[in-house]
Amino acid sequence: MSSIAKYELLKQDGTFQDRLKYVLSLEDKSEIEKYLKESLLSSYDDLQMFVFLSTSTKNQKNLLEIIQIDSLPIKQRTIAAQNWIQLEKDEKQIFNFIIQNLNDKKYASIFQISNFTRFTST
Repeated sequence: MSSIAKYELLKQDGTFQDRLKYVLSLEDKSEIEKYLKESLLSSYDDLQMFVFLSTSTKNQKNLLEIIQIDSLPIKQRTIAAQNWIQLEKDEKQIFNFIIQNLNDKKYASIFQISNFTRFTST
């Protein structure tokens, strides 16, 4: 059984936690990653799973792609942005991201004070 078939079976018969455990347990996540990426516009569950997978594998490119798709729900885009900020090590990149998106009211929840503690702590 392919990883996608097993994932789809878990969507029918299992919980989100079951699917998450399964996806994270896969040695080669590339097939499921590709599948989730293709279905994230049509399935909220797959979008959530893609955000979790991208965060757990520290795939910042995927997280940035999620952030930039305006048709996705703002909650998932915000979670992706928060996770990207936590993963990004280059403070200049974070600064540029914030400046670029600061005036966008859709992202207000991204820019909470708690996200900036590493800039102000000594």
